[in-house]
Amino acid sequence: MTQTPPELAALALARAEIQTVELKSVKTTYWRYSPTQESKGTLILVHGYRGNHHGLEAIIGALPDFEIFAPDLPGFGIAAPFKGRHSVVAYATWLGEFVAALDRPNATVVGHSFGSIITASAAHKGLSNRLVLINPVSKFERRGREKVLEALSNGFYDFGNALPEPLGNGLLKNPMMVRIMSEVLAKTKNRQLRAWIHKQHAENFSEFAERRVAIEGYSASNSRSVSSYARGITNDTLLIAGDLDDITALSDQQRVLRMFPHATLKVIRGVGHLVHYETPAQAAEFTRDFVLGGNE
Repeated sequence: MTQTPPELAALALARAEIQTVELKSVKTTYWRYSPTQESKGTLILVHGYRGNHHGLEAIIGALPDFEIFAPDLPGFGIAAPFKGRHSVVAYATWLGEFVAALDRPNATVVGHSFGSIITASAAHKGLSNRLVLINPVSKFERRGREKVLEALSNGFYDFGNALPEPLGNGLLKNPMMVRIMSEVLAKTKNRQLRAWIHKQHAENFSEFAERRVAIEGYSASNSRSVSSYARGITNDTLLIAGDLDDITALSDQQRVLRMFPHATLKVIRGVGHLVHYETPAQAAEFTRDFVLGGNE
């Protein structure tokens, strides 16, 4: 019987053990998900903007035969923020330190959404691990619906930044605004799954340490894309995209694919930017095939 995304997330939670590591950049909180059977490999997961490690647990639950590490990005979830600016460069440097500290040289690094930008930037800087980029932010020139959504988002964050900090924080964490975002991004027609997605966003989307983390993180997520780094990434790379993604059109994913020296693209139909919530088992299967295929 096929397990639902909420069931998969619960299976992952049962495997989780919280740990910390002192890095040069910042003390980092992460979770290790031990394999429930003989391990077929190691994955290091990097979540997206404003989320935390919980957002990737449905994928983790679908990979019981892997050792998996999932940190909270500095400043998000329960992780300490950087003392300096939360830029792509800072996050990429941090990721390189984190991967080195785990001492798993054969691990595959998996980045979702903003995590795909961080991962791509780290690879461009010399991270040599194989990569899986889920819902990669591979934008070129915004157009149509993408352009409208970006303009609305820019206005929202600019206003949140202009207000006095308590009011700005309140706006950025406003449950109604989080729900609107969730409604826009979710594509599934399944009412139970939609309700779970909205609950996940309500519980986890506003867990940032302070307003500057959210503002700087948003600026970072718009300052670069995977396309900024693709030509310089020689790592074996798998891209997993949804054909209804509002953040990056499928045509742009196909365009960025041609920029990578060594990459393949898998497309999941009927899903948008929430592959990790709506079709985690399919994303997990693509990831498993990629990792095991490379180890044969």
